[in-house]
Amino acid sequence: MTLSKKITAAVLIVLNFLLLHYVVSSLPIRFDFTEEGIYTLSDSTKNMLEKLEEPVSIDFYSSKSIADLPAWFKNFSDRVEQMLEQYEKASGGLIKLKVIDPKPDSPEEERAIAAGLNGTEIPNGDRVFLGMAVAQGETETIQPFFNWNRETFLEYDISKTIYETQLITKPRLGLITSLPLKAPPAMPMPGQQPQTDQIILTQLETQFEIVEIDASESELPTDLDLLALIHPKNLGEDLQYSIDQYALSGKPIFLALDPSSVTEREQGRQQMMMGQMSQPTPSDLPELLAAWGIEYDPSQVLTDQSNSLSQGRYTQPAWLIFRNEFVNRDLLPSSELEGVLLLEAGQLKRSADATTSWEPILTTSSDAGQVQSMMLQFSDPSQIGRQAEPLSEPATVAGLLTGEAKTAFPDREGENHKATGDITVFIISDSDFLLDQFSVQRVNFLGMQQVQKINDNQDLANNFIEYLGGSRDLIGIRGKAGATRPFDVVQRMEAEAQKLYQAKLEAVEAELQETNQKLSQILSEQAGSGIIYATPEMEELIAENQKKQAELKSQIREIRSGLRQGIDTLGNTIGAINLLWAPIGLLAFALTFNRMRKSN
Repeated sequence: MTLSKKITAAVLIVLNFLLLHYVVSSLPIRFDFTEEGIYTLSDSTKNMLEKLEEPVSIDFYSSKSIADLPAWFKNFSDRVEQMLEQYEKASGGLIKLKVIDPKPDSPEEERAIAAGLNGTEIPNGDRVFLGMAVAQGETETIQPFFNWNRETFLEYDISKTIYETQLITKPRLGLITSLPLKAPPAMPMPGQQPQTDQIILTQLETQFEIVEIDASESELPTDLDLLALIHPKNLGEDLQYSIDQYALSGKPIFLALDPSSVTEREQGRQQMMMGQMSQPTPSDLPELLAAWGIEYDPSQVLTDQSNSLSQGRYTQPAWLIFRNEFVNRDLLPSSELEGVLLLEAGQLKRSADATTSWEPILTTSSDAGQVQSMMLQFSDPSQIGRQAEPLSEPATVAGLLTGEAKTAFPDREGENHKATGDITVFIISDSDFLLDQFSVQRVNFLGMQQVQKINDNQDLANNFIEYLGGSRDLIGIRGKAGATRPFDVVQRMEAEAQKLYQAKLEAVEAELQETNQKLSQILSEQAGSGIIYATPEMEELIAENQKKQAELKSQIREIRSGLRQGIDTLGNTIGAINLLWAPIGLLAFALTFNRMRKSN
């Protein structure tokens, strides 16, 4: 083959490669090789998008043209935009995405502000935006600002905003409880403040239409979107059957059981002082729990030496605080909880023959033990820990139950009777944690009463109730890893540079300290004479001090410059490799193929 033919062949190979690259990049195909598929929509989101019936428009406001944007903002903005593009592709044309750059003092910026988006100021004074407005018909829902700290739940935040855009009325929350969540209608005594509803009820009323259900009812009201059972007691079989069928229909339930209610025990003591007898009893739904695959003993209360509440010199072994590794961080509603206080909670276990899935939310340490709940009424807290029987393994006190379950009433028959179904139930083995006295404190500020939380109890309840009250598809979305990965080489370079900073700093600081001591000695000698003046020696010491400080700054600048140059060189090398590996590989393949052809 002549040289001209070889050159022509090489040019054709390169042109073919460029043409192939263009064709492939134009195809609606995308491969996600990240560890957790962070650029791939989950099946739950795809199911939600399949249910869209009307067009949805998304105006994504992302500041792109502002100078000096932080690198993290650019990267995260690109991540959000790419994720929204996946929603547009998966919607079958029902979602229309519009990317808007709200430049400072522009009509686009005015539209972003009018839509209710929250910008954030960067050091140069410009305001940047990273939010979206989702509209369907006349309904519009906004995501004011995508928070970098919630990157792992980016898909959930987008899906939730799209889902809420389709809601016209508040969802209906059915409530069955034996706790005093609602303030009594009685008039307060003169000089006393009127009693108010518990904070949990007040907060839920802003999100849901609350439907109160008495334990004596025979069935649940129709059209409930969510059911909350808080310390439920004395429920008749008919009502339990109605709850059973409700759960099997796929509707979510928030269930707070309690083997030992501190609130009821305190009320019982007050009634005894007035000559009345009141014996607190645990709450339990044995038939339903057995059908759902959960074991729970209402006669036992957990203790945990590692997580018990300490109050001064006293410890409450059965009052447990859940932090850090004892809280499930992978599930959105519990991902940011810092401290949850449960009072005399019981153990929840998945049965060996359960067909449902059980995801623990709050777990004790391996130091957990169990004590009879009746003992808590008579024993001193210091004795409870010694009386507890060790479990030798962590115990679960709250979890999310999902999957297929059987009815607890197989002998019942009816036209709409469900024998099996997929259930979604959040279960926690304490109810006292919901009440104000164990979760918030009220303070007077300038004559106004304010509420301050003392733990994350209210957040736990609100997060899971809101979570359950959303779409069933939203419940299936889990957090994913962030797009950012630590660059080990750069981290080592920065660590070495930091060591150099520190070494130089310590050496110069020692010299500066010696100079300052000399100055202090001269000044103290002058102070004894009553006259303070600048001597040539002092001027020389001050000049030396300034010179050393200038040298230190210069050396640090050189170290930083070297670090930046090293990082830039590394980045350019990696960029060149990323850019050239394909054509080099193609050329190597062509040469190998040519040799093989000649050999044949």
